[in-house]
Amino acid sequence: MLKFRVLGPVDVCVDGVPVPLQATMLLRLLASLVSRPGRPVPVHVLVDALWGDEPPPSSRKTLQVYVRRLRQKIGEDARISHGAGGYALVVGPHEVDALQFARLVAHGRSARRRGDLEGASLQLGEALALWRGAAYTDITEVRHVADEARRLEEERLSVHEELAGVHLTLGRHGELIAELREQAAVHPYRERLHAALMLALYRLGRQAEALETYRRVRTTLRDELGVEPGTLLRQAHEAVLQGGDGAAVVAELLGPAAPVTRPEPARERERPPVMIWPSAPAPPAPVPCQLPPDLVDFTGRENECELIRRALAERPLPATATAIVTLAGPPGVGKTALAVHAAHDLRDRYPHGRLYADLRGSHCRPAGPAEVLAGFLMALGTAPHALPASTEARAALLRSVLADRRVLMVLDDAADERQLRPLLPGALNCGVLVTSRGVLGGLSAQRMRLAPFDSPTARLLLARIAGADRVAAEPAAAAEIVRLCGHLPLAVRIVGARLAVREHWSLRRLADALRPEHRRLDELAAADLSVQASLASAYQRLSPAGRQAFRMLGRLAGPEFTAMEPLAKAGAPPLAVRQTEHYLDMLVDAGLLSSPCGQPGERPLRYHVDDLVRLYARVQLDQDRPPPFVPSFLPQPRHNLAAVGPGDIRATGPIRHSEGDRNDSHVHQTR
Repeated sequence: MLKFRVLGPVDVCVDGVPVPLQATMLLRLLASLVSRPGRPVPVHVLVDALWGDEPPPSSRKTLQVYVRRLRQKIGEDARISHGAGGYALVVGPHEVDALQFARLVAHGRSARRRGDLEGASLQLGEALALWRGAAYTDITEVRHVADEARRLEEERLSVHEELAGVHLTLGRHGELIAELREQAAVHPYRERLHAALMLALYRLGRQAEALETYRRVRTTLRDELGVEPGTLLRQAHEAVLQGGDGAAVVAELLGPAAPVTRPEPARERERPPVMIWPSAPAPPAPVPCQLPPDLVDFTGRENECELIRRALAERPLPATATAIVTLAGPPGVGKTALAVHAAHDLRDRYPHGRLYADLRGSHCRPAGPAEVLAGFLMALGTAPHALPASTEARAALLRSVLADRRVLMVLDDAADERQLRPLLPGALNCGVLVTSRGVLGGLSAQRMRLAPFDSPTARLLLARIAGADRVAAEPAAAAEIVRLCGHLPLAVRIVGARLAVREHWSLRRLADALRPEHRRLDELAAADLSVQASLASAYQRLSPAGRQAFRMLGRLAGPEFTAMEPLAKAGAPPLAVRQTEHYLDMLVDAGLLSSPCGQPGERPLRYHVDDLVRLYARVQLDQDRPPPFVPSFLPQPRHNLAAVGPGDIRATGPIRHSEGDRNDSHVHQTR
């Protein structure tokens, strides 16, 4: 796992082990990219970061060399993407300590506004514990990095002050002294820190030290800046002199909706103050934005994006039902990429937040609804201790919380309708975008089925990742590469990433490597992306009989086939055909086959299998072929299938790879 750290010296760790980045240029490049996580940094900004006002004539080519070296260092090529907007570092919300800091601070402030001071203390304390020194240590000569470092440092000081207010309210004065002394010494003009230190000392009965603190900071301000202490510091001084409780100081440190204290006699001031919460307007509800970063080089799917927008953003209000759109399709077809891209595009239509959950439906252990509901509720402002115990109660609470809000919910990689139903909002103005490998027929939704790209779109994606000049220089090889990838977006992205980090490779070399069918799946892997792994997750979730049916696909010679042809040759009775169609429909539900094609009511049913799926089925067939190979879910025929050669399972048409094959049919929309 990668971890980028900027709250101190800039570094990157892989599985907890720091990656050596001694070169100043690599550190500057990394700092420039991580200062804008998930967003493109223009090339001219990176050139300025590396060389300042005197870049060499070959600066852009040299920048490419440094990018390649940085990719090699972090070991994940796809982490640094390149597009028209520049270079972008693709990271998750837990992979950058600055993002973790911001998230913990937001949670802490939300807890404070709700009156959960213990929760606020915990979250704000964890946020400050992430710091290892000054932000972007030794990289502050880079202009835009220096601006980000100053912003982070200001936020850090604000959190120190807010945490001081929380601890003063909770009566934890002794815990504050050492930290406040250290921060006040580093920031001698920061009056809020000195005011908090004075109040902590005073409440511990150390009045003389509190007054000495005021005298010292007043002298510093007058001698060095020529100004008198501000209102907050004077209020703290007055509280110490007159035996007050310092409630106004604490309220200022806490910010809006802060508690006030009941004045107590001077003789009792060493006791913790009694807190009274004044009536105040309810704090604003949190606005979660949990979406993963959008792809810088997102390509195609214009029609699908428009259909999603119409369904989720342009329907008439008031609505009569929650808008739900489901995206189905085979592994690697780009369902998640489309859902995330569309959700980012809809952010203005859902002002109260965008929720996201990976339901892990393609894994052996899908996410439980109770776990997902807990995450959503906490993101929407529910304290952990207020979460109901049962799934049903959490679902009801979520519907109540969303009743008057416009929130978009992205439910990625759903297993089935049973997993989804508890997560769906009841609010009519909310929207839901679901991805799954199979079509979710049990939901009242607008359904879309994605298919691989057509050839021009696949070549465009390859050009955006590997470089437009390289693709334009070898158009025939580029066309062959995307054809051998089956126009599958994941496969094209993988080969593009491999080419991007191997600038000395020609496209023809990669096409030659992909051409042998027995090697193709092995070639379609880069970093943590793998076509074979994506197909394996779907295969492992099949029943034993479903796996046997899937392995039969490895005998096919073409993309379209029927269940009747091989079974008729094997002498199986008609019942076997119907059973086979049942298991083939299971493969359709798993996203491994396309739905039966042809005219309604036409018999026999014809199915479509993509080339890479067929190759993976052949791998499984070769690894697990019992002699003779007869699927156990079929009646034993007079002749077994071992006698039927690959040529006997005939395709109803030849393998076609031209873009006209798809005929714009890669989205099938139903109600």
